[in-house]
Amino acid sequence: MRIYTVHLPPSFSPAAGEALVLREGFNWWAFLFGGLWALAGRMWLLGIGLLALQGVGAGLELMGVDEVVATVITLAVSVWIGCCANDWRRAYLARKGWKSAGIIAAPDRDAALRRFLDLDALGPVRG
Repeated sequence: MRIYTVHLPPSFSPAAGEALVLREGFNWWAFLFGGLWALAGRMWLLGIGLLALQGVGAGLELMGVDEVVATVITLAVSVWIGCCANDWRRAYLARKGWKSAGIIAAPDRDAALRRFLDLDALGPVRG
């Protein structure tokens, strides 16, 4: 089972199915594409910042840094981006007015969304 967070837009309706489901953990797309991943997600400032950071990483050899050290630094930055990417996406959604609606354990995104909608249909838990 994987862990997912469910996010609802400011004007959510279950019939429209506009909920966004994000997986917890490492983001391989952000690891591989960094700034381009952020720009594709409309996180403009983050994307520009990551592209600049990756540009500095690519220019380390030109600055006289040893090739092995430059590669390790570039790889470390990419791993850091992959580890933080989903949290950055959640923060971006929160700034746009999306609400974090819950945490769901499921085998995949579709199952997580279905489970969330089923639990939401039950209403609030009374205890």
